[in-house]
Amino acid sequence: MQVKPLRAAVVGCRMGAAHAKAMAQLPDYEVVAVCDIDEERANQLAGELGTAVPFVSYAKMLQEAQPEVVAVATPTALHAEQTFMAIESGVKGICCEKPMATNLADAKRMVNLCKERGIPMIVNHQRRMGKEMVAARELIEQGAIGEVLFVRANCAGDFLTDGTHAVDSALWLLGDPEVEWVFGQVEVPEKPRWRYGHLVENSATAVFQTANGVRVEIFCGEVRERFRAYQDYEVVGTKGRLWRTGDQPLPNLFIQDEKGGTWSPKVVNGHLRPVPDEKGIWRPVEVEPDDAISAMKRSYQLLAKMVREGVEVDHPLSAEKALRGFEVVMAVYESARLHKRIRLPLEQEKFPLELMMAV
Repeated sequence: MQVKPLRAAVVGCRMGAAHAKAMAQLPDYEVVAVCDIDEERANQLAGELGTAVPFVSYAKMLQEAQPEVVAVATPTALHAEQTFMAIESGVKGICCEKPMATNLADAKRMVNLCKERGIPMIVNHQRRMGKEMVAARELIEQGAIGEVLFVRANCAGDFLTDGTHAVDSALWLLGDPEVEWVFGQVEVPEKPRWRYGHLVENSATAVFQTANGVRVEIFCGEVRERFRAYQDYEVVGTKGRLWRTGDQPLPNLFIQDEKGGTWSPKVVNGHLRPVPDEKGIWRPVEVEPDDAISAMKRSYQLLAKMVREGVEVDHPLSAEKALRGFEVVMAVYESARLHKRIRLPLEQEKFPLELMMAV
């Protein structure tokens, strides 16, 4: 028996184009509407899809298209409000772009409302679904690098927008443990700067410790290690290391295990890459070629299963998992504001950077 596709809609047609195209390639969905305040952009995406009606009003789209699943892919400052609107409209499932909100109060309310009303919600930390990240987590769980000691991550951008990915990826690699404490520092600009509707800093560093004793270090913005690519992760264990050398190119996952030896760096596409020495100690992990759209398709397939079978179906991108990482992000800012280590759970529910800059 053929299952009827879920009626899907996307708000925010720049980032949302990837969401719409991912769903359009799956029999689980029919993309019936797209929305953007830029009418030309909405019309263009609708034309590419061939099945969607374009809208410039989100409220009107929810009312007239009556989608069952909504992808919220607008600037960050709109995520919470538009998620609440989707919930009130009666949708059956939500995918929200990361970061899920700009303050902890909104993020908690998003998760709680969806839970109360039985609406599955995921947050698009799509790297969790990437084949190299799945392989890295499996290698760690299999003990390929021994007991994990610490994780180090580097990324450009601001901590709320981009550091969110690094925090979430570190938690994913470690098996989504609880976090005990967070210590952070941010460099605020001389004049306030905004990105995606929220204040941003020039640079940020963070250290946090998980309940199993593993430390995570993150360098973001202007203090990142310049020779590292975007979303570069290194996992150090007692018997070796894993290195995800950014998003591109493939191969981008390497292992250095108990065989020992040294390694030599080589510049590839403007970034240092681990290159095996005569002992072959850095070895690429064989993973099938993958891309963001493919990862998103796998995510949306599982969301459809959640909608049809119930929210108890586990999803790597579940809002509950995302909230845990988001709390760490907010705690980094709060630590910088108060100049002290923050033990979780975090009490501050406002955006600490706004309080720090008093804007």
